[in-house]
Amino acid sequence: MHLVTRNRLYALLVICATALTQTGCMGLVSTLLYSAGGDLVPAEFDGLEEQRVAVIVVTDSSQYSDDIAARMVSREVSGILSEQIKEIDVVREDEIDAWRDTNNWDQVDFLAIGRGVKADKVVAYELTGLKLRDGATLFRGQVSATTTVFDVESGKREFRRHVDDYSYPITGGQYTSETTEARFRRVFLHRLSEVLARYFHPYDYRDSVALDADLLHR
Repeated sequence: MHLVTRNRLYALLVICATALTQTGCMGLVSTLLYSAGGDLVPAEFDGLEEQRVAVIVVTDSSQYSDDIAARMVSREVSGILSEQIKEIDVVREDEIDAWRDTNNWDQVDFLAIGRGVKADKVVAYELTGLKLRDGATLFRGQVSATTTVFDVESGKREFRRHVDDYSYPITGGQYTSETTEARFRRVFLHRLSEVLARYFHPYDYRDSVALDADLLHR
């Protein structure tokens, strides 16, 4: 938790502590904690603030073709980071595409792209084993994901996390008669992007609760 937020929290708790004899104070404590960010899970890596960041996503096939999953995750994550991280400058997708086209990029060299688009950091996502079906009649997304942050100037890896076999929905799935593959893909990759972006910004842990139920409303 940032110092400013922590100080706000302490101040609010002191105010409420003076009113402990008043009815409903515990409810007030809960409200104040939420307002001050007391329920937020902190970012695991906070080094993207005030940086020019290239978000690069590769899948098993995206090195050789225009892969829709890689594009969707790249756009989703870029949008989340732009919204959640202070003064971040996310490199536009068309800038990355232009560099790749000009340089015939067909290998996993994230630093080369980072240097090419003048980024400070590269956030690289490697997605493997992505599938949308569990059998012939059930949609259930699965993928393994490795997230890595590189510092472009030093060439060093600053952060890495691996998620083995991320699944959504966690239990069950959605029958193919209830939706289309394109619609389910959009929902699955949106959820995956939210999970992968959370390494870099605080988030409310309650947002992770009952996500399977939310699938029914999409």
